[in-house]
Amino acid sequence: MRTWLARGALALMALYLLIAIPVGLRNTFLRLRAAVRTAGLPPGAVRARVFGPAYVAAVEQIRRAIPEDEPYLLSEAGKPYLASELDQPAAMLWVRFDLLPRRAMVLRQGLPPDCWRQQVRWLVVATAPGRPPVLLQRPLTAPPPGCPPAPWLRSLKPLRPSP
Repeated sequence: MRTWLARGALALMALYLLIAIPVGLRNTFLRLRAAVRTAGLPPGAVRARVFGPAYVAAVEQIRRAIPEDEPYLLSEAGKPYLASELDQPAAMLWVRFDLLPRRAMVLRQGLPPDCWRQQVRWLVVATAPGRPPVLLQRPLTAPPPGCPPAPWLRSLKPLRPSP
């Protein structure tokens, strides 16, 4: 009985290797071929090949619009202001990474509005992985009552009082 069990395990292991080794070699070949095609290209050209020129252009436009010392609100398309904490899609993560060193404030469902989040003037909407993000400018008003002005607003012109 034990010999049959050992032979069965050995046969399953051999079958697994017969399938896994060619698949692994194929994946390695495809990745090396992609690496050879992009060897020597500047980082911007590689990003354009991976994400597409429209995505790279949109990210560069957003990087020029948002100062490095100013945060922005980040939301998922289709659910503005309601992004789930457990289900952050890849689009939000890539946009957040591409806009570094700017700080992102991810909008999550159920969080009460805080003093500083209401004083952020930029909203970036991540549409889908590989699709260009959208930049929206929010109207700036004076801080809510009882809230100090946000530190990034000191360099801006005076704010109009909130209605």
